[in-house]
Amino acid sequence: MKRMMTALPVVALAGAAQAQEADWTFTLSPYIWTPGAATSVDTRFGTLDAEAGIDDVLSATEFALMGLFEARRGRWGLIADLVYSDLSESRDTPFGKLFSQATVETELVAASAYVAYRFQENDRTAADVMAGVRSISLDLDVGLDPGLLPPRSFDLGESWVDPVVGGRFRVALSDRWFAAVLADFGGSGGGSDRTWQAVGTLGYQISDRWSVQGGWRRLSIEKEIEGRDVDLELDGPLLGLTARF
Repeated sequence: MKRMMTALPVVALAGAAQAQEADWTFTLSPYIWTPGAATSVDTRFGTLDAEAGIDDVLSATEFALMGLFEARRGRWGLIADLVYSDLSESRDTPFGKLFSQATVETELVAASAYVAYRFQENDRTAADVMAGVRSISLDLDVGLDPGLLPPRSFDLGESWVDPVVGGRFRVALSDRWFAAVLADFGGSGGGSDRTWQAVGTLGYQISDRWSVQGGWRRLSIEKEIEGRDVDLELDGPLLGLTARF
């Protein structure tokens, strides 16, 4: 059910675009993302901070994927952005000898949908302002290995929607090379205390239809879940392919 809910923005945007298919242009960009993860979560024994570096992600079975779909007509655009990550972080606990080690398993689905307006465009640059929503589904499994105390574990999970605003800027560096930056910020009383992301990429235009790009993405979420403060940050390199049609 959570997967279906987070997929709805993508379906809605595609349906809106099909209404005037002849006048719209489309881009689809799947990405591989290998972020490190830093998670902070309150426990009855204190705050637990767990981290998994990029090397840990590359050597584990956990992964993160993302994809971007855009439909554009003139100055207006509809953008859908989907992120899925399944990561595990382990570390010695900060609770002395009470527990020997802590493990935090994080599953995140974040689907963002924006309306974009291109307020500036010329042969070299293009700039958009964006407003929309981000639907987030977050599940945390926290385990404490035995020390002086027996093992403990608990699960946290919640789904919610945040309003977000942001912008995007693209500049042509040459006939083939280009750079792009996207950032947004949001949060609401009924959703995240704060959420933001920033994406920077360097790309190469293979043809009128195809391009490749690599870069860096950082996604941050702060939220109280079931009475516990949770901070999650995903940060790492990405590599993607874009098709224009």
